[in-house]
Amino acid sequence: PLYIWVLIGIVILSSRYSSWMTRKLGSNPVAVLATLVLLSYNKILQTIITVFSPTQLMYYNSTYENPTPTMHLKWLYDANISFLKGRHIPLFSIALLFLIFFILPYTLLLVFGQCLQAKSNLKIFSWVNRPT
Repeated sequence: PLYIWVLIGIVILSSRYSSWMTRKLGSNPVAVLATLVLLSYNKILQTIITVFSPTQLMYYNSTYENPTPTMHLKWLYDANISFLKGRHIPLFSIALLFLIFFILPYTLLLVFGQCLQAKSNLKIFSWVNRPT
């Protein structure tokens, strides 16, 4: 789904600077592009939740007299990978950055977009034509 967001960004930027692209996309491509972003948002969020999901495995020592349990924190998706160790650290870091810089701002924009648009005079929040 990340490639969809990249393609949408390219389409938005190219339609902004190219009148040919604007004519090809029609009168209101923003509604279609916003729908695509919203549909891919669910899959990206689901993937991030999977990356952040650990599980605890308990192993018992093989001594017969006094078996002692040992707890191991593993990644829920693949129990061969230790959680936040080794190969999981880059995956966790990328998911955390994506959550902070894309998912949280997009969620806040969805929740508080109307309020921001009504209360702010900034040009960035004037993407919808206001009634006269």
